[in-house]
This record gives sequence, structure tokens and C-alpha cells, in this order.
Amino acid sequence: MREVGYLYVLANSAMSGLVKIGKTTRGTSERANELSRATGLPTPFIVVYEQLFEDCGAAESFVHTYLEEKGYRVADNREFFSAPVNIVIRGIALAPGAIDNESPMIEPEQEDDLFEHSEPDELDDLCLNKPVLVYPWTSIFNEAKSHYYGHDDYIQDYAEALRLFRQAAKLGALPAHGYIGNMYEDGNGVRQDTKKAFDFYKEGARKGSAYCYWAMGMLFVNEYNNQNAEKCFSLFLKNKPEILPDSQRLTDRELSSVFANCVSLLMYKIDLKEEYTSILNGFIAENKVEISNVAKNWLKTPIEDIDMHRVYRAVIQYLEAV
Repeated sequence: MREVGYLYVLANSAMSGLVKIGKTTRGTSERANELSRATGLPTPFIVVYEQLFEDCGAAESFVHTYLEEKGYRVADNREFFSAPVNIVIRGIALAPGAIDNESPMIEPEQEDDLFEHSEPDELDDLCLNKPVLVYPWTSIFNEAKSHYYGHDDYIQDYAEALRLFRQAAKLGALPAHGYIGNMYEDGNGVRQDTKKAFDFYKEGARKGSAYCYWAMGMLFVNEYNNQNAEKCFSLFLKNKPEILPDSQRLTDRELSSVFANCVSLLMYKIDLKEEYTSILNGFIAENKVEISNVAKNWLKTPIEDIDMHRVYRAVIQYLEAV
């Protein structure tokens, strides 16, 4: 009999190195609480990962067999495995009948709740605050980047990169939301869709990514929506880490993108007389050397539009005078 339900992965700090993989037709948090009460362990079970399936029983059997063949099962007829989280997630991704659970699609015009922050969920707590499993997503995220860029022996494969970025995002990798949003915004491996890009940026911002606030701001700049752009840039400044960059809220890659965008914003200000940067004046002044270096590098790039060189020089001169 087919059962629509969840395949879940639970962890408990009192059982270091072990995860429990099971199924439920109810909520996974409810199941975790039930097991926590039943076992009598000093610490509760926490949901590390969940995936909805058309037949959760068949999916459970598939994943258990997959991990058992790799030697990760602790004992016969038990749901506990001594397996790295990324290996478990890979097995779940291979299981048949998954029901896609994309981030909720929120209409951009619903701006009243645009920047609401819901309470952090269990996955947030596990991945960002628990020292035992700080970054269970690292290997998946790095593999996603290898497919995205075609690094080393990897063939550039946007579809595989997107699949892995989604997994990393579910495990708490804040930069994965930025990558997914960028892919939809630019149309890399997917149909270009700024609506979906916005949704993934918004979800990343809700989780704590300062970069995603910035990315939403740039989307609004492109739509000539100055009011919302200013809101996003203000929230970026409020949420960015004190020491730049860091590995979650604003990575080195993301910071480089922010500096490049600052050059573009200054071009709007200087050449087109369109002001989107007033709230960013302090940030630009603090980082004027790095931003100016971006403009200088662009100035060295051969381009057919000679007038762009004039604009780049104007930006550099503006920054020198700040």
C-alpha cells in the first residue's frame, strides 16, 4: 500500500556520529518529539533533513538498502546508521517518488510582509547554532560549486549544481540560496525567472543571509523601485557581519559581487543622475579602495563601447574624492 509521507533524518548530540532514518505520514517534528520522549536520552532528537515521497515506505527501504550496502548500518533491523549526512542525503536524492518541495512562491507585490522574519526552525538551529553539526552541508555545497563552475575534472553542469545547491540550502547553507537565486536571475541552466530568483533570495534573507538582502535590492533597482531597493539595502547594512567576509552571511564571492554592484550603482548616480546609493554612502566610503579596484580592473578590459571607459574613470575619480 502506497503511503504519502516523509522520509526523515534525525540526529541527537547524545549519540555522536549516528543518524536515525525513518518514515512518517505525520509531521517530522512531531515524530522527533515522540522519539525524544520514548528513548529517555538526555538531549532531544532534531530533524536534520526531510523529504516528502509518494510512497515513504518504498523510499525508506531504498535508502536503508543503499546505506547498508555501503556498510553504514549499525545493526540489522535498526534505523540507525553511522553515516556522514552528505552520504545520507545523496541516498535520499536517489530514492524514487520524491515530491518536490520548492520554497513557497510569494508574489513580489505583497510588500507588506516582504521583510517579516519567522521564528527559526529546527534546521536553522541545528546548522547554525549546534557545535556538533555546524556545517553538515559543506561537502555537498563544494560539490555543487564544482559542477557550477566546471572546476578541476568536473564538467560544468548547471542542472546537477542546482540539485546540489537545493540540498545544501535545506541543510542550512546560506550561500546556496544566493547561488540558486543567481541561477534563476541570470538564466544559468534554467529558464530565466526573476520571480523565482526573488523567492530564493527572500528565503535566504529570512534564514540570515545578508547577501540575499543585497540581491533583492539589486532586483528592485533593475525594476526602478527605489523605495524597496532602499529598504533592502538598509536591511543588508543592518544584517551584514562586522568582519567581512564570513562563511555564511556574506562570503568572499558575495562580497566581490556587492563591490561590483556598487560600481554599477555609482555609474547610475554619476552618469544617469539616478540616485540609489544615498543609504549606501557610508558603506561605499568604508570600502572605496576595493570598489575602486573593481572599476580599475574593468577599465583594463577591452570593450567596444569607449564611453564606458569614461564612466569607469568618473567612478574612480568620485571614489578618490570621497
